[in-house]
Amino acid sequence: MNLNCEIVMDLIALYQDGLASPSTKTAVAAHLAHCPSCSREYALYRKYCKNPTRLRNIPSEYAPKENFLRLANRIRHRRMLLRIGMISYVCASFCMILLMARMKNRLI
Repeated sequence: MNLNCEIVMDLIALYQDGLASPSTKTAVAAHLAHCPSCSREYALYRKYCKNPTRLRNIPSEYAPKENFLRLANRIRHRRMLLRIGMISYVCASFCMILLMARMKNRLI
């Protein structure tokens, strides 16, 4: 079976985890033995799979999780800014009410 590089890249996770069928394992192993670029990609995949704490340092082409983490941080940051804005609004409103009450007491 002759596989192209794109198919092998799709099958690397199954191959690494031992979930691929025997014929797929054989075909991927044969392709990796003859294709230096796919072998390099496979070595990188294995490197990052051994230590999941490295997921933050994965190059962007390997990291849909990196995009998710970036998005989660943006959402967290926006929520924090929204909370700060709401607290500021409530404090400013409270100060205005106190100031108005104080001025009303002076007029009477």
